[in-house]
Amino acid sequence: MKDLIRGAIDLHIHTSPDVVKRKCDDLELAERLLAAGMGGCLIKNHYLDTAARAKLVQKLYPQLRIEGGIALNRSAGGLNPYAIERSAQAGGHFMWFPTLEARAYFAITHKDSAPEEQEKFIPVCGADGELLPEAEEVLDACEAHKMIVGTGHISAKEGMKVVEGAIRRGLQPVLTHCDNPNDCYTIEEQKKAAGMGAVIEHSYFTVYHNRVMIEEIAEQIRAVGCEHVILDTDAGQLNSPYSDEGLAEFAEKLMGVGFTEAEIRRMICDNPRKLLDGEKLS
Repeated sequence: MKDLIRGAIDLHIHTSPDVVKRKCDDLELAERLLAAGMGGCLIKNHYLDTAARAKLVQKLYPQLRIEGGIALNRSAGGLNPYAIERSAQAGGHFMWFPTLEARAYFAITHKDSAPEEQEKFIPVCGADGELLPEAEEVLDACEAHKMIVGTGHISAKEGMKVVEGAIRRGLQPVLTHCDNPNDCYTIEEQKKAAGMGAVIEHSYFTVYHNRVMIEEIAEQIRAVGCEHVILDTDAGQLNSPYSDEGLAEFAEKLMGVGFTEAEIRRMICDNPRKLLDGEKLS
């Protein structure tokens, strides 16, 4: 499987420094990617902008492509267009809508919490189901700086509105780990989003931790088409494999349910590179 991941770009990996312990830091990750022959990664953090870190690692490892960005949780000021501007100026190419502090996500993962506790977290749509003005401003900032737009951990209903808003502005939206049970998109929603121009992300985290069966992932990919999909790991947790290990395992499991080497390399090598280069995947 090592040859299969040669040149692969993992567009979802958590490293230290972080506010929680991670499996490795940025430099150890870069060494592992280099040793595995991978092409690079996108460093993600729920609370800290990773643009500057990515630039520094990129300078140390010019053979790799290292990217960073910002997630709009409370430490970034929530739906804050100024945070996007600064991240972009520092070299960030990715913006994620709220992740662990998305109101919809918190309401699911802490369903027994008091309503006033849930109110502390970040909504993206209003009671009418439409994007809040602040969310529109965020998308305007992404348009000004040509940022890729990740849906984060907002609900699928909110995520579809984000996709519509991003496409209206000529932006590239990505359905963040769309199979995750906490913000799961149906096959019909995935197909609709892909039809509008969204990229569909599947991460090994949900398979490795037995939250989703590999057969379900396969069904979703087949329904949407490999040309619209990227595969990555969402790794970095102490009880998860390293990025190179996880991506190889993901590839092996997908081959076990009928995917070809060419299809897998399209989803782990070609499509991530095209996404970063601003090219159309299909």
